[in-house]
Amino acid sequence: MKFIKYLAWTIICLFVLVPSILLALIMTSTGSQFLIERTSEYAGIELTFEQLEGNLVSELTLKNLRVAQTNWQASAKYLSIAWQPTDLLDKRLVFKQIKSESFEFETLSTTPTAEASENIKLPQLQLPFELVIENLSAITNHVVVDSAKQKLPDVRGRFEWHDSTVAIKRLEVEYQQVTSTMSGNITTANDYPINLDVSWQVNSPLEKLAIDAITGTTILQGDLSQLSAVSEFGIAASPEMHRINVQLKGLLQREPYWLADVAITNLPTQPLLPLLVPAESPWNEWLADSRITLVATVDNQQAAIQTLDIAQIGKKNGALKFDGLLSNYLSFNDTPEQVRVRGLLSASTIVLPAEVLGIELAIDSIAGNIEGNLDSFQHNLTIAATYAENTSATMDITGEGSTTHINLAQASIDSRFLQADFASTIIWSPEFTIQAQINALRAEPNQLPEELAKQVNFITNLEILAQGGLTYSNDKISADNFAIEFGDNHLSLNGAMTDTKPLRVEVKLPDLSNLYASDYVVGDANLVGTIYGSLSDRLNISVEQFALNHPDFGNWANVDSAKISTPMAQPLASSVEGLCLIANSRRTPAELCLDTQANESLQTTQIKGRNLPLSLLNRFRESDVAERIWGLANLSTTINYDTSTWSLIELTGELRSERTILFALDEEVSTRFKYWQVEWQGNLETINTSITAELEEDKGLIIGDLAIDSVDKEAKLDGEVLMELRDLTVMQWVLPDLRYEQAHALAQINIEGTTAAPEISGSVELAAQEIGFAQSGLLLTDVKIAAFDAPNVDDGITLDGQAQSGQGWISIAGLLQPLKPELELTIKGEQFRAIQVPTATVDISPDLKITLLNKRIDVTGELRVPLAHIDQPELAETGVTASNDVEIYNNGEPVRSNGSSLYPVYADVRVTLGDDIKVSGFGFEGELAGSLRLTEAPTRALTATGNISVKDGYYEIYGQRLEIERGSLIYSGGPIDNPGLNLRVERASENITATEDVRVGAQVSGTLQEPDFRLYSTPAMPDSEVLSYLILGRGSGTTTAGNENLQLQALILLGSKGTDLLGESLQDTFGFDEFGIDSTMNPNDTSFYIGKYLSPKLYVKYGVGLFEDTNTFLVRYLLSDKLIIETTASSEAQGGDIFYTIEK
Repeated sequence: MKFIKYLAWTIICLFVLVPSILLALIMTSTGSQFLIERTSEYAGIELTFEQLEGNLVSELTLKNLRVAQTNWQASAKYLSIAWQPTDLLDKRLVFKQIKSESFEFETLSTTPTAEASENIKLPQLQLPFELVIENLSAITNHVVVDSAKQKLPDVRGRFEWHDSTVAIKRLEVEYQQVTSTMSGNITTANDYPINLDVSWQVNSPLEKLAIDAITGTTILQGDLSQLSAVSEFGIAASPEMHRINVQLKGLLQREPYWLADVAITNLPTQPLLPLLVPAESPWNEWLADSRITLVATVDNQQAAIQTLDIAQIGKKNGALKFDGLLSNYLSFNDTPEQVRVRGLLSASTIVLPAEVLGIELAIDSIAGNIEGNLDSFQHNLTIAATYAENTSATMDITGEGSTTHINLAQASIDSRFLQADFASTIIWSPEFTIQAQINALRAEPNQLPEELAKQVNFITNLEILAQGGLTYSNDKISADNFAIEFGDNHLSLNGAMTDTKPLRVEVKLPDLSNLYASDYVVGDANLVGTIYGSLSDRLNISVEQFALNHPDFGNWANVDSAKISTPMAQPLASSVEGLCLIANSRRTPAELCLDTQANESLQTTQIKGRNLPLSLLNRFRESDVAERIWGLANLSTTINYDTSTWSLIELTGELRSERTILFALDEEVSTRFKYWQVEWQGNLETINTSITAELEEDKGLIIGDLAIDSVDKEAKLDGEVLMELRDLTVMQWVLPDLRYEQAHALAQINIEGTTAAPEISGSVELAAQEIGFAQSGLLLTDVKIAAFDAPNVDDGITLDGQAQSGQGWISIAGLLQPLKPELELTIKGEQFRAIQVPTATVDISPDLKITLLNKRIDVTGELRVPLAHIDQPELAETGVTASNDVEIYNNGEPVRSNGSSLYPVYADVRVTLGDDIKVSGFGFEGELAGSLRLTEAPTRALTATGNISVKDGYYEIYGQRLEIERGSLIYSGGPIDNPGLNLRVERASENITATEDVRVGAQVSGTLQEPDFRLYSTPAMPDSEVLSYLILGRGSGTTTAGNENLQLQALILLGSKGTDLLGESLQDTFGFDEFGIDSTMNPNDTSFYIGKYLSPKLYVKYGVGLFEDTNTFLVRYLLSDKLIIETTASSEAQGGDIFYTIEK
């Protein structure tokens, strides 16, 4: 009994107590941790974690988990597993969730595996229970292989595995810009049948592409022995769908086979353009509407393009097509001779953008092909194009090539502008080389389209010919009798840029004016030299002969050969030795030499000039300016700078002339300098300069010095200029009209501040017995002008001056602050003679104030004119002046005129005429009086308010004197060139032959641009009778047969106040050459006519009768200088005349 009792307790312990203890262990965190640690020790796995939560029965969470074996390790920041153990009773292993974060798998060592020599055999997998994962989530995953860390996709999903079937309910994979969702079945038996539906999306595929997303679907069907993947995809904002079909066979074999069919239909290129061209490029707009269609097949052996079409190219919807075949392309690296290629290219109606080429070039057709293997293939290309109103051009290229070079064995270009026959070879392995052989080249720039001719206008009239060979290899250029001729100009190259065979350059330019249209580019030039060295290292240039013959600057030529050595990495660190030019003249020859040497990073440059003619400066003066300079100067300067930092180390120099003369061509006036010199010395810290000039016969002295500190920063200035002149002829260079007598000028000027904000102080005084201006006749006497520092005003200059002219005087006083700038100036005077020329004498009494403030000039005050005598003034050609708000364009480009003022001018000035204002000219003689208020602003024309009246005067026309009884020009705030008119003229009674008391005249009203004439008489009479008295001095009763028509024409003349305006409008609109009213001795024949020259020899005229219903048509043709044929046809008669002119 006791044994049975022990046995019973043993059974209870084994089947009840032990399971209870195990169950108690796994249901607690401590027990679960104990079991996990013990299990990993028995399995030989290194397992560590920082924290465990939950238990093995329901949900277990491990943080900072690390699992490792000999050749791999895995870690996760977070791992959570939730499952239901009771489902094991139903043979189901169910995980409610498996979540991981920051999972990383790393291989610690890799052992190379032998290349598989047999086909892969798949295991037949069948689970004895059902595996269900309801929620799988793995994010931020990485794999590390050979210390290279790669990001893995984020995975979320749900699947079941029952027997041999894996049912993927939903699997989401996200990697960078790609997201996909799949569902379907995979069988883990036999060849693993697969049936999956995948939907995917690529967001912003590339940074530069203007594609938001590519969306598609893929269907995977088959098994690992034969699998097909059919994909359809589309681009956002494009309705077309594109298709790719991939067939995979023998994936378990050593060499699987695959085949891909690609079908892309009307794919817009616009989203792809940012990869190819900038957004602002004309090519972008050119390709904006184009579309791509592609049908291609690719397998292990070959890639075949059945169709590659790019349609809707350019504004005429051109098309580009290509089809071809590439065989054995996988052998490209090992045996390129086995890779065969064949392709055909064609295109039509492609118009290239005019913004790129400067003209509109239309490619009418392209035909090209390539065939052969990559070690030896043949190619040809033919292009036919048109430009400039259907001008044709063609290009043909035939040649061969390989993986190392391409050869254009025969190439030709044929167009009206360019004809060329050449050959070329481009080699990129083993060394990049370009070879070109020009058999014949001829270019005629005058046949260029107008748009391109403007860009090369310096050689438009020259024919260009070229012939010879050129080669670029190993950073050297070699030439084989290469020559270019353009007109009479010649350039030839021959040699190889080596020490033993340098590249010889010869240039002959017999007429520089043919090359560039400029007043300064004239004469002829010649150059002979050699070049050797390397374009990537250093060029050594020898100038053997140089000559420049200029009609103004003289004939310059080198004496000895000059050597120039230029490092290509630092061209400014060149060395120049023996470069001297001498001007061969009949007098003293001039010489200019340049020498520069580099000693490590120190560059020393010396420039010396001897007997440099100052008369060269006259070339830059306007031709109508009489003032000129003559003299010789010597120059010597040395510049030392660091080529590694481009910093100035030291600068010294002197420019000196022993004798310089300023003179006028039209007068015996000159200023002679005994000597003058300018010296400079310093570096980036300080540069000191000085100037000294002395006039002959002790007529003046100028001494100055200036120090510039911190030149490379905000340069500080400190200098002084002292001047004493008793000869002002030097001022004629800026005031050519100036003449003077017994003048004296003193100046003491201090210069401080910085170059950005200089401060100028000191004083200038000018005194002269007489100063005259020839053009205006102005003669100033007792002239005194002074400018000096203004007390208590920073940077202020006080202006004070006075002068006499005629019987009066004028004075100026004010304050100038040039650095702001601001100005306040007062001008006063009395009976000052402003103009004194044979046709005009004018005195003024000004009281004006001129202010410059806030970049605006204001002129206010009054200008009285006590005396003005004007006799037959010369009037310049008149025209309409546009206001400041009008912009003028020429050929689409705005025409900018140089304004008369740097700042806008606002004026409000009262002009009052005095008692002695007399005007005589153009038939008028009389005295004027009145006052005007003139107002001007930048945005509107000059306006006036007030009136000008005729106190006493008359007007003489056709030998008849008409007295002005009343005359006024009335201004009411409108433009000054269109006043109102209030004029009354009357014929003097003593000039009328009538016996009775008759008074006749005309009343003129309206405006100056649209006057209105009205006749009056006492006693009243018809207008024709008034005209007879007004023009002829007698009534119509004494009219002769011819005078009646004269009266009618006078009436027409005075009554046609609007015909001029109408005629000008018709002429501008229709291009009429003549317009007017015509009459004969018979008044009834008066007619209105228009005339037009249809050609320089053919003239037509049409007239309509004013008093009779008649029409006249006239044709006149010039057969020669002496013979004219004229025919006339009207409603009353027809006729013709032949005129022959005989000169005696």
